[in-house]
Amino acid sequence: MENEYKIEARKQYLHAFRFWFLGIGILAVLCIVMGVLGRAGNNVPRTNTEAPVERVFDYADVLSDSEEEKLREHIAGVERKLHIDIVLVTISQSVEGAQAMARYGLRSEDWEQNMQDLADDFWDENRFGYNKGFEGDGVLLLHNWYEGQNGEHLSTSGRVEQAFSLRDIDRVLYAVDDYYASNPYKAYRAYVDEVADLLDHSLSLPFSWVTVFLAPVLIAFLYAVTGASQSRAENTVAVNAYVAGGKPEVRNRADDLLRKNVVSRKIETASSGGGGRSSGGGGHHTSSGGASHGGGSHRH
Repeated sequence: MENEYKIEARKQYLHAFRFWFLGIGILAVLCIVMGVLGRAGNNVPRTNTEAPVERVFDYADVLSDSEEEKLREHIAGVERKLHIDIVLVTISQSVEGAQAMARYGLRSEDWEQNMQDLADDFWDENRFGYNKGFEGDGVLLLHNWYEGQNGEHLSTSGRVEQAFSLRDIDRVLYAVDDYYASNPYKAYRAYVDEVADLLDHSLSLPFSWVTVFLAPVLIAFLYAVTGASQSRAENTVAVNAYVAGGKPEVRNRADDLLRKNVVSRKIETASSGGGGRSSGGGGHHTSSGGASHGGGSHRH
């Protein structure tokens, strides 16, 4: 008799959790397909032949030769994966006030406006962009080390401009802020890594694959154990039914009422309006050369 309970319980939980296992199968297939497509996507050729091959322009001389070379290699690897240009420019010059405006031909006395112009113009004049030399895909970090005017501007273009919100731009700049004073190389590597992390659209889950497969099995097992226990109890009591006066009666009418209430009760769900990633195009503007850019600045 006990074996019959186990067989029946197994049938019940397999039936009850069939959608779990179906969902896991579909998810696994999707992951395989996305993995294959992701590997195929890494072969996208660079189509812009106008831009220089250099990516690290350390005019402020804050990096050693070996650090520059390591950074170039790291940038090259990320560019091949994400198909964008990633550029670093360091300077040490005044970009604020009337004197700087007159000396360098700046269009404003404002620090942030001039940092934006310098970053955008450097990108445009060198024709950077993985896919094309005007409004092509990529990002440039300009860091000014001039005393009293230290800070960075992030200029985005093409696909990166469309993808990055102001929150994303701040995230990249804060990554630089964490290390620039103590380790400039680490700060600029963090810049590259944050850009890569934000643009990497490979499938990621907030839980491990072990959880995905073991959770349904554990729940099903608990369901089987409790189901088997309930079946034995119902068999002993015969669902609390007995014959009185030749007619069957069911004593547990309160249970029937409870079941009806549970089934008919409306379950409120949370609103789907909150959360999620904000839209891109953060800091959208047009450069002096007529190109579309996004971006933002942090001053120290």
